[in-house]
Amino acid sequence: MLVNEQPHWFALLLVASTGFALSQGDLDSAGGAAVGAVAVAEVAGLAFVFERMFSSRSALREAVGHLAEGAVRKLDGRGNRRLATLALPLGFGRWKVERIGDISYGPAGKRNLLDLYRPRHGEPTGPTLIYLHGGGFTSGAKRREGQRALFRLAASGWVCIGANYRMSPAVQYPEYVVDLKKVIAWVRSDGIGYGADPERIFLAGGSAGGHIAACAALTANEPVLQPGFEETDTSVSGAIGLYGYYGGLNYGNLRPRGPLPSAPVALVGPDAPPFLVIHGERDTVVGVGNARKFAAALRAAGGDVAFAELPGAQHTFDLLRSIRVEDEIDAIEDFAAWAAKQVA
Repeated sequence: MLVNEQPHWFALLLVASTGFALSQGDLDSAGGAAVGAVAVAEVAGLAFVFERMFSSRSALREAVGHLAEGAVRKLDGRGNRRLATLALPLGFGRWKVERIGDISYGPAGKRNLLDLYRPRHGEPTGPTLIYLHGGGFTSGAKRREGQRALFRLAASGWVCIGANYRMSPAVQYPEYVVDLKKVIAWVRSDGIGYGADPERIFLAGGSAGGHIAACAALTANEPVLQPGFEETDTSVSGAIGLYGYYGGLNYGNLRPRGPLPSAPVALVGPDAPPFLVIHGERDTVVGVGNARKFAAALRAAGGDVAFAELPGAQHTFDLLRSIRVEDEIDAIEDFAAWAAKQVA
């Protein structure tokens, strides 16, 4: 996954190590020459992977443009920050953002903590984004994936939240969704004091986090998922799935409980909020067919959905700053700007 998003660095490393071996005479034998030939082929392959990264922008532009004429704004043009993105995979833009860490939103200790990101200078003016990490519902933490998106959006005026949630086997579905709804409730009560906009809330998540975000977005104000806070408004302006899983959870040590289906695709209805679904064409962890089926179900129910298959993208493509991630963030901004107008 890292090689797929940072092929230029691995190509440089391979060229340097092969050049060093050549200078030391290590490739003079027939076997050494064969190894050198393999290295050349690998560099050529990495060059192809590098070139393919730049095709994600057109796929995202087409997907967001499907929503309505004029929905594409940030995605117009070739994009910026290309050189800085290639040179600084860990350049998340932390100096522009204030991160307030480990705020409690529920009673489950460290599993009910969130980080809040807001602009370091000036007041927040953008929407609120709540992001949930992946990890197969059994692992992960709030500062793993999606960091570039959280920092960059916060720097542009958003209030962003990365949240932990309870995981299996300690709890089972739908407790993950209950935790996300507690975060939404926290935004509408305590989050206002940090500058969060309670009227423009977007949910996002990667992999398992995408599943949870989709479930929460599709079950607004469902009392079964809001024990003790049934009267709180948990509706949202939209949801963003990144390499998400949208099927059921009857596998491994996951044992869904309660009356509601555990598959987001089974929760789709005519009241679904707008969705932006982004998935890698080469995802070997959660196949892209799973996302296609979910997007098709949303469309069949009359929902607004922008679905983008990113050419060559793998699972967890947002671990580091990359060309795809910068384009993904532009798509999120365009999608959120359009979706917010639909409920204004």
